[in-house]
Amino acid sequence: MSIHKYIKDHIELLGAATYTAPSIPDKKLNGALKSYAEEVELEHVIALKDSSILSTGKEGCLFLGEAVYLKAAFEKPIKLEYGALEKAAYWTSEKAASFGKVKNMEHVEVTLKSGETIDMAPHLLNVNYRGFVALLNGILEQAAQGKEFVNSSQATPLSEMSEQVKGNYIKLVVNYAYLDDSVIDVEEYMDIMSLIARIDITSSSRLDIRGYMIDPSYAQPMDSLIARLRNEVEESSYDLLSKSLFKDTLYLFGRRNDMTLWEQNEYMKALAESLTITQEEATLMIAAIQNDEDILKYRKNDSQITKSMKDIAAKAAGVGVPLAAVYFTGSVAGLSAAGITSGLATMGFGGIFGFSSMFTGIGALVLVGLGTYQGIKKVSGISDIQNNKQREYMLQAIIRNTQKSLSFLIEDINGISQQLIVEMKKGNENSERIQKLSAMLDMLSRSAKLSVAKQEENEIEKVITMLPAKLDLDRLSGLTNKPTLEKVRLFIQSCYEEKLPGRQSEEALESAKAECRLRSDLTLNEAEDLKSLFDQIEYNKVTQAVFASAATKAKGFFGDRT
Repeated sequence: MSIHKYIKDHIELLGAATYTAPSIPDKKLNGALKSYAEEVELEHVIALKDSSILSTGKEGCLFLGEAVYLKAAFEKPIKLEYGALEKAAYWTSEKAASFGKVKNMEHVEVTLKSGETIDMAPHLLNVNYRGFVALLNGILEQAAQGKEFVNSSQATPLSEMSEQVKGNYIKLVVNYAYLDDSVIDVEEYMDIMSLIARIDITSSSRLDIRGYMIDPSYAQPMDSLIARLRNEVEESSYDLLSKSLFKDTLYLFGRRNDMTLWEQNEYMKALAESLTITQEEATLMIAAIQNDEDILKYRKNDSQITKSMKDIAAKAAGVGVPLAAVYFTGSVAGLSAAGITSGLATMGFGGIFGFSSMFTGIGALVLVGLGTYQGIKKVSGISDIQNNKQREYMLQAIIRNTQKSLSFLIEDINGISQQLIVEMKKGNENSERIQKLSAMLDMLSRSAKLSVAKQEENEIEKVITMLPAKLDLDRLSGLTNKPTLEKVRLFIQSCYEEKLPGRQSEEALESAKAECRLRSDLTLNEAEDLKSLFDQIEYNKVTQAVFASAATKAKGFFGDRT
């Protein structure tokens, strides 16, 4: 066990309010770094004990691979380097108190290799003394067994790891695609390319992976690839990587199967055992995948996305899995880890490496100050569009990833075509090699075609985030009441269809009024034209929206007297 893993596994010895990377709340981590550990690199923090009364993180213990930083109220911060420590000791003594009573006193002391001793009690306010000593001595015992005191990143996504790690990771996913039915089909190839794009594999590494994907005989044993991963990454990072690997493979399994039945698949079962994935962790991965897909499938708005992410965070905490493990390679929908991090941060989360409070004082003040204006926007339906910013951001990131995946596919098509030409020049047009390359070229071409279709689908969805889901006919009529705008009104109306509100009881449906809802079969051209026309008539401007609706209603009430 590494020093990093030992600290994470035993930090709770210090008492309550202990946290491990990468799930340390931003507020507490920032408080500690600013208060008593300014020189520390953020990604090197392993664990934190917050002993501050106001839970600010400004007092406590901050653990790295080489040292621990400590700060107590009214005391100067100190730094203890593990390599300079000889031992830590805890003992109690009795002290005479008033009225003949005896008071038990606790003592904590560290001895340095230089022979100097330090009384630690003043620096450990609200920290369990006995637990602190046990943790320090445990760290020294790990060192005695050959473990090194080193600082290393606790929050490195796969995209920033070595090409060897990325390559072996992808090969394990490819192994599933092969062993499932002895062939990598069009959708599987496209999904693998999306993963390759998300983790930024270089061109030379992609050549090696392409060769691996062409011929099943190149496949390397699962245990061998996993052993390489274990040797190539630090222990704490391997824990994140292993869970992410299972999730990405599970997603591929779920493209054709019910994900909950993964244990019935021999490869998935063996992979879970090799990576020590529990049933609870697998259930969390399934929930995260379904959440990613539902955001786009059900066109969730920002409020719904925020709620679903809080649900996933709660489930992850319940099984002791950091969200960094869930989003180590990004989202299965097509976002990179960096995209997920910045996306969650703009929603009030502190990124995937720790969560901040969902509501800040500043945010509350803004809501209070703009309450009336927000109420007008809510009534006019404009707030619904503004509540789609996260889905719009996600779709932009997915489109970029799809474009990158498509460029990789085209690169692969060109590479296979060149190999095919070389083989055909040899004159043996019926060779097994040519047949294999031809089949591969056909599969790549179909994957590219599927990617193009997916790209257009996402482009449509991005435009839809800026369109009203429900059309206000009164407002439209008021904004297009001129003869020159009649065709505009007719086109806009043609993009909507009357539907009864969903999720209503049978009794409510009988009296429910049909609504004009956006058509589900809009083409990209229709969606873009619709967006342009809404902008032209200023449909989504608050003042115009309110007055146009009011004017139309008034005209209907008093009658047309012109």
